[in-house]
Amino acid sequence: MQSSESSLRQSAAGTINLGRGIVMAIFFGAAAIGLARAAAGADFFVAPGGNDAQPGTREQPFATVEKALSAAAGAGPCTIWLAPGEYCVENGLRLDGRHSGAADRPFEIRGIEPRKAHLSGARIVSGFRPISPEEAKPLISAEAREKVVVADLKALGFPPLADLPDAHRDHGREEVIFGDEPMQSARWPNEGFVEFDEVTDSGASGVTHWVEREVYRPGAFRFPGDRPKNWDFSRGVWLHGFWCYEWSDEVLKAASYDAASGELRLAAKHRYGVGSPTNKKAKHPFYALHVFEELDRPGEYYLDRKNNRLYFWPPRDLSAATVRLTLCRRPLIRADGVKHLVLRDLVIENGCDAGIVITNGHGCRVENCLVRNTGRQGMTLAGTEMVASRCEVTATGGLGITISGGDRKTLTPGKCVIEHCHVHHVGRWNWEGGRCATMYGCGNRMANNLFHHAPTGAVSYGGNEHLLELNSVHDVCIHYADVGVFYTGRDWASRGNVVRWNFVRGVAPKGGFGAQAFYLDDCDSGDFVIGNIVFRCGNRAVVIGGGRDNVIRGNIFIDQPIGVHVDARGPRGIVFDRPDSWNLLAKCQQLEYQSPLWRQRYPALARVMDESPVMPLGNVIRSNIMIGVRLPFDLKKGVDPAWLDQADNVERPLSDYPGLINDALPTKLDLKQLPKLWADVPGFEPIPIDRIGPK
Repeated sequence: MQSSESSLRQSAAGTINLGRGIVMAIFFGAAAIGLARAAAGADFFVAPGGNDAQPGTREQPFATVEKALSAAAGAGPCTIWLAPGEYCVENGLRLDGRHSGAADRPFEIRGIEPRKAHLSGARIVSGFRPISPEEAKPLISAEAREKVVVADLKALGFPPLADLPDAHRDHGREEVIFGDEPMQSARWPNEGFVEFDEVTDSGASGVTHWVEREVYRPGAFRFPGDRPKNWDFSRGVWLHGFWCYEWSDEVLKAASYDAASGELRLAAKHRYGVGSPTNKKAKHPFYALHVFEELDRPGEYYLDRKNNRLYFWPPRDLSAATVRLTLCRRPLIRADGVKHLVLRDLVIENGCDAGIVITNGHGCRVENCLVRNTGRQGMTLAGTEMVASRCEVTATGGLGITISGGDRKTLTPGKCVIEHCHVHHVGRWNWEGGRCATMYGCGNRMANNLFHHAPTGAVSYGGNEHLLELNSVHDVCIHYADVGVFYTGRDWASRGNVVRWNFVRGVAPKGGFGAQAFYLDDCDSGDFVIGNIVFRCGNRAVVIGGGRDNVIRGNIFIDQPIGVHVDARGPRGIVFDRPDSWNLLAKCQQLEYQSPLWRQRYPALARVMDESPVMPLGNVIRSNIMIGVRLPFDLKKGVDPAWLDQADNVERPLSDYPGLINDALPTKLDLKQLPKLWADVPGFEPIPIDRIGPK
């Protein structure tokens, strides 16, 4: 039997009456079958005009989803049908093994009309009044003193507002939603960042191992300008930025500001300390938020968490849209230990925490759902045969969709899938974790998705035997540097992953180590990057960061600063004698990498300790087409070209392909011309361009 390593090197692989009202709905396909089952009395109905004292039939529906879940618990396969309207789930919905179905008849929660039933973790705010002159005095903007309105949340019956943590990435607390969009907590500057470059107290030791140092106390820095003299620090001021490295952001509370010296002292420690330990002149971008005095433009708000008041400058007339305050501090839908659960045709929105979290699941699906306006992640699916299909996820506090499943030690596939999804504008709070999608475990698939507008990269993955294919990505890595659009890192044993036929474009170059389309970071090994299209993406198309046995084959790189970068960072990072994330051998040993199964599947890994283990050996770079790439190959100090299997790579100037790039077109790159590029490259495997992206 041929190993996966060697084989992949050769070929990469009606109308219904709802009690008090009539809802008109047209059902097609599976929906018609489902409604027929419901008519037989097997299922439950919920409608805004229902009543929980009723039996939950079509004619007499329940009013709440909670009542339907209670009635359905233990009943076996059934469908809970939700009529169009808004259902408040302030405490979140909880499901367990009693809410399970079967492979041929799942337990379903679905909308009667696609995306017309809204599960919301927010409550409507009304009763606004103009801000009083006394309240408005601290506001810097004179116009704001005329335009800001106030709602007394306590008088409206809202629960007390939660305090914000001193240090956080996604705070999981209340936010304001206007219409369908999250508003901005009052910030300065209104766009972009300011920078500091003078650290008065790093709060940390020097470098102890590459980038890590011990942090003793919150640090301090010289504030650029005197803007903080206008701020009342007793109300609370928070700063969001990059305090040490360009790949680690955090929101930290400010403790004090000395107007005489300009020093701003933080109230919470950053895990790496303040200021770069290696570059004393480095600039560190940040902005201030949750600052009452800076409520100075439409769409901004301030939550007075001590007095339970909302101050808001509406972006348009209050009669034009509804103001909501997110209240649910739990996942809007949480399920544990369920089998064959299907969530379909729903809008899941407006929570402080996550949208959907399913753990220990089997055969569960989320189909054609819109998940938006969450304080943390959009959707987490963990188990076996878990699927997110045809969903849109947007305006999340952190990441969009994450899936995990399968067993790495036994190389048992999880068969989890993210497919035909549109994930965009994620990571509002948590930039580091604000990727569109992540995938972990063994044997899962991410295909035909559209990802865009993320503060860091689009995709992070780790584990074994994953397939990431036919995804379309643009406008990511917006804030981060030293980042990859597709990222994996620091694992010799994370092998057999195939990243193929993806289209990546429109990523601006970054400072520091920059942005790369495919980043095999910190000695990650055994990946296959095959048949991808990279156009004007960051600083580099591919980075092999000291890893081994990676295959970079049949890709097309167009108008790039650098094509393939290879470095030898292993001697600087890898350790074998202590419990450290850089002890790559220990990670292999935990997976029993010398077992017969692993030796057969990954023979090169079995020999790693016998073949200069810290060096980047066994990498293959073949049959790649580089058009207008300024530096096709960037082999860094310590890399012996003889270690690389390089052959049949084609380098040509852009001038050879007039019309390939048309700046007047929205896409700028004429994909229809790409077959001309590979027509005269012997052995080049055609890329299925027409199959890329969601269908």
